[in-house]
Amino acid sequence: MPTINPEQLTFPKSSPQASKVLTLLAEEEPDIEAINDNILQDPVLAGILLRYANSPLYRRGTEISNVPTATKMIGLKNVRSAVVLAALRATCPKETELTRAVLQHSLGIAALCKLIARKSLPSAADDMELLGLLHDMGMMVLASNLEKEYQALFDRAHAEHIPVDKLEMEIFGFNHDQITARALQEFRLPKHHEELLSHFHQPPDEKNTDTEDKKQRAVLVLAHQLLFEMRGDDACDETLFESTEALMTTLGLDETVLEDILENALAQLSHFAR
Repeated sequence: MPTINPEQLTFPKSSPQASKVLTLLAEEEPDIEAINDNILQDPVLAGILLRYANSPLYRRGTEISNVPTATKMIGLKNVRSAVVLAALRATCPKETELTRAVLQHSLGIAALCKLIARKSLPSAADDMELLGLLHDMGMMVLASNLEKEYQALFDRAHAEHIPVDKLEMEIFGFNHDQITARALQEFRLPKHHEELLSHFHQPPDEKNTDTEDKKQRAVLVLAHQLLFEMRGDDACDETLFESTEALMTTLGLDETVLEDILENALAQLSHFAR
């Protein structure tokens, strides 16, 4: 296989309206009216936002059918997630079995991250949902740039039960963590997300004494463990170093709480499958 230069890959671009929304969201006091106006000009983004607002995570009885109500319902941090999801869907011009599997994996991890964080890191629950949504953006980039090669890599990973990130290193000389970190720069997304995801498939840094960092990593890893437990055979097999028991200790969770998280997750993970 020819040498792949990560710098030559095409990265996802948000629409002009979505880019404007991200800029507005980064301001100290975001202009809600301007955010809604820009979302209304982007039918794809507006549609995804409404699906968020009507998902089991946010819906409060009646169906939400307009953007301003949806924005108010889900909060500005989750508007950012909707922008990212719109960009993820636009990354691949044609949907394939592979890109669909990666997207469904990311949506599942995002939902689980939010549920786990609500029980262990409540102030960061929305941020953790975004982190889960973003964590495999590099896979989407590779799938869109190297469609046949990446499909072959995934097929081999699945057939031989080899983590995808390990095969990426073997074949490409880099893994999707590095591509994800670059994609986050393109979207001007949180620096701490970039730092965590750029080393996700490496052993945890034992020298890191930041409790918040450790908990955020633990939430993301535990989400992977639980998704595998729920589905039995996740399409995106990845290297994970920590055990479920160790993660529960880090996050202060017990078996009862874990069962509650799984029960809630089962009711939610099919929402974005359509």
